Amino acid sequence: MLRASSDVSGERDVPHRAELEIFATALASGGADLDQRRDELRAAVGDEVFVEAAAVAAVFHGYVRVADGTGIPVDELVVATSGDLREELGINAYEGRANTMVDVAERPAAEFNPQLK
Repeated sequence: MLRASSDVSGERDVPHRAELEIFATALASGGADLDQRRDELRAAVGDEVFVEAAAVAAVFHGYVRVADGTGIPVDELVVATSGDLREELGINAYEGRANTMVDVAERPAAEFNPQLK
């Protein structure tokens, strides 16, 4: 599974893709159906792949913890120039946004980089 996810072949046919997506969604949302989704994934892929999938999810959770612990340092220029994209993707609504060390004020990007004028 991990090898398939890093294969840059353009192929989108990941084995058990549907089950993996359902499990990941239940895990990320903390859904009440998580136990059921674990059982379904394990039945579909076996113990080894199930453990790999759970480990990958745990690693991503760890990344968030590290980012929160370090204050999620963000370059002011990135903050200033990514406002529309952050809003479109819903990033500004993330709970972790409160941990950023940069004030996300509405300041023009040109203030940070005169080349943008």
